[in-house]
Amino acid sequence: MGNSQNTADFLSEIYRGAKMGIETIDRLLTKVNDNKIYDELKYQMRSYEEIADEAYNELIKRDNEPKEISPLNRLSARMSIGINTLISNKTSHVADMLIKGNTMGVNGISESLKSHTDADPAIQGLAERFINLEKDNIERLKRFSQE
Repeated sequence: MGNSQNTADFLSEIYRGAKMGIETIDRLLTKVNDNKIYDELKYQMRSYEEIADEAYNELIKRDNEPKEISPLNRLSARMSIGINTLISNKTSHVADMLIKGNTMGVNGISESLKSHTDADPAIQGLAERFINLEKDNIERLKRFSQE
């Protein structure tokens, strides 16, 4: 039972991380004026949606409901985006904000992967894909952070 619950907890963590990425980008899309970064954000959002959908489907297949982002974390993220884009909605500032968020995502899922060594190998693979997505996002955003 422990392994099954461990896998479900890990999947929920992946799901919440991807959902946080989706919600963050969704909020930022209304605040950016540059078409290039807008297109990049749409691309990244689709990638997060794929990870979230896969984690969700794996949870349902295992008779589990995903644990959603806590209201406090959701509010904190909204406020941070609001304040940061009020300070500046320049492309470079938005890119830097996202790079910080992606870095937190890499660190969080990497730590979780280390502590869920007995989780289903397919789910560990999903976590590794999520980490690689976050790293790829960082690299893709670097070109905007110099603008």
